[in-house]
Amino acid sequence: MQYSYQRLLSFLRNAMTILNMLIVVFYGSVILLTTQYIVSTRLARDFLDRITYLPHQPIVAFFGSLMLYGIFIFIMYSRSEKVIAHKRLNFIYSFIEMIVSFTLIYFLYMGYNGILLLVFCDCIFHLRDGRYSKWFIGVLVVAYLISSYDVFSAIFPLTSINEYFQIYGSQINGIFMMSKSCLETLNMILFIAFMIVYLVDEIQKNQHISQELDMVHQVNKELENYAAITEKIGENNERKRLAREIHDTLGHALTGIAAGVDACIAMIDQNPKATKAQLQVISKVVRQGIKDVRNSLNKLRPGALEEHSLKEAIERMIGEFSSVSDLTIALEYELENIDLEKTKEEILFRIIQESITNALRHGHATEVHIHLYQENHFLYLKIQDNGIGCDHVHYGFGLTQMRERLAVINGQVEFDGHHGFLTIAKIPV
Repeated sequence: MQYSYQRLLSFLRNAMTILNMLIVVFYGSVILLTTQYIVSTRLARDFLDRITYLPHQPIVAFFGSLMLYGIFIFIMYSRSEKVIAHKRLNFIYSFIEMIVSFTLIYFLYMGYNGILLLVFCDCIFHLRDGRYSKWFIGVLVVAYLISSYDVFSAIFPLTSINEYFQIYGSQINGIFMMSKSCLETLNMILFIAFMIVYLVDEIQKNQHISQELDMVHQVNKELENYAAITEKIGENNERKRLAREIHDTLGHALTGIAAGVDACIAMIDQNPKATKAQLQVISKVVRQGIKDVRNSLNKLRPGALEEHSLKEAIERMIGEFSSVSDLTIALEYELENIDLEKTKEEILFRIIQESITNALRHGHATEVHIHLYQENHFLYLKIQDNGIGCDHVHYGFGLTQMRERLAVINGQVEFDGHHGFLTIAKIPV
């Protein structure tokens, strides 16, 4: 829409330029041809008796006005974007336009000042938001008011253009006066149309700016609301993350300790030495659990992964579980040539840890098989135990955390409790 208004303003300015050229040619031709007619018909004495001031050479008026109008057009259309961007230079161009146009009006005996309307339009077209535009337009309005024959002839002696019209008969004189009136009226109509389009454009631009400001205000308000919501979500996610870490570290350690203590209770009367050895194993698990808790608080990353590779960390975890329980855990690791991100390593470690804990705590399993492998562009983790299983999978805290952890890395997980308990995680590589 903005581009359409600019095109229309440019069209109206071009139309006024062409029309003013016709008017200048019309006035210059009337002066030159009428003077030749006066000389050829020997009406010079009657003409000189009617005028109070001897006009300058008609050939000067004709060619001088055409030359000045050519200069005016050159100045008006030679403004490049670089000139328009330079506010002071742009103002100088407009000032020269006004001087040239005023001189042109003088060459035409102050009979036509409509060219200043064209200067006015060109000034508005090029001096928008200019530093000097307001007072320059004021000067231009004053110049338009004083550039008429009636005002200027009171100060300086001039010959009226109407004296040239009256040389002819009433019929030709009427044609000349009607042509003069039509041309000047058409110029005024184009000027009014230009101003209307300009004002509508300005109003719509102001409305657009107002709408954009309202939109910015609304966006700022929405951003504030979004920031508040994001903060709440962040707090909630942080709570969940801390809950996961506590669950994964303390839950793992306490499950192993509980299983070890149960074993000690069962054999303390029959084999005190074995019980002592078992308690030593439990002591190591407790210390490791404390270490994991500290690491969770400091780095929120399993201690085993800080010191070992993923495979070594899983094997160490399996050894700890096996040493404090009757659980037999088999690991099939086929990711020897894959360099995983730390986030994925941690998630895999936590899923295996949670699955073994669930197999021991809830499934009462005696065997767990873990299989890690890659197929196409995905990494698969399958964990199968021989526990009691379940008909319907209940998504408690542990299983929910598995799904949430995998969702962070665009992974998926499926559970099946019909033959023991099966966990299948799928992670994009």
